[in-house]
Amino acid sequence: MDDQIIQISVEELQPNPLQPRGVITPESLVDLVDSIKEHGILEPLVIAKTPAGFQIIAGERRWRASKLAGIKTIPAIIRETSPRGMLEMAIVENVQRADLNPVDRAKAFERLISEFGLSNSDISQRISKSPAYVSNTLRLLSLPDALKDGLLSGLISEGHARALAAIDDDRLMVEAYKIILKEAGSVRRAEDLARRMRAQVGQKPKPSSKAPHIISEDIDKIRDAIEQALGGGDISKVKLTRSRAETRLVLVLKGGLEDTEDRLQKIFKGVVV
Repeated sequence: MDDQIIQISVEELQPNPLQPRGVITPESLVDLVDSIKEHGILEPLVIAKTPAGFQIIAGERRWRASKLAGIKTIPAIIRETSPRGMLEMAIVENVQRADLNPVDRAKAFERLISEFGLSNSDISQRISKSPAYVSNTLRLLSLPDALKDGLLSGLISEGHARALAAIDDDRLMVEAYKIILKEAGSVRRAEDLARRMRAQVGQKPKPSSKAPHIISEDIDKIRDAIEQALGGGDISKVKLTRSRAETRLVLVLKGGLEDTEDRLQKIFKGVVV
């Protein structure tokens, strides 16, 4: 009975006040409106009968687009549920949709925890995801505003945001974010930046006026070229760090006095002569 599809007037439906999706603008529905005009509603809405009337559990975008397309009735499946069940069902339906923004998904998870007392494990079971997926999604809420804006506007992907969220220091996280934007870096590049920054700063740095290190592929290439010119990493070690305050170059020539003489002379001639 639960899966029986009925036709219901669009005017009888109300948006779910617990809906985990953010603001839906008419501009964001243009393609869906065109699709509905041409093909109709391909997937029924899921609705619930409440004292206030029929409310949408899943399919608010399709409902709004149908109204814009001039459709009078739409297919729907009625489910009997409680307000708690409506939120859970709405999340289960919506987190599987590609058009749900990651930040909205994270906010929905947070509501399940704060308002309904669910654990990460409870949520993961309901949406058939791992507890780690839930935890990583929730971490998006603690991102600096610059990264949230970038994620919401599509400048970076959820994969980028998850990788950069591993950096404990907000200043370094924003610095890495700027590098990704400048280089149009991949998710792998974001992961590499996060790993390098964590390795450089060790524990979370205490607030200070010291400028954070700048990390880029250009700096890495210079360091690698110097190291190669001095015989490679087996006999020479080069550490190159840059910040807005200073550039620091540390050279370690491995070996005794005779073994390192040629490399020392090469540095001397390259810098002084």
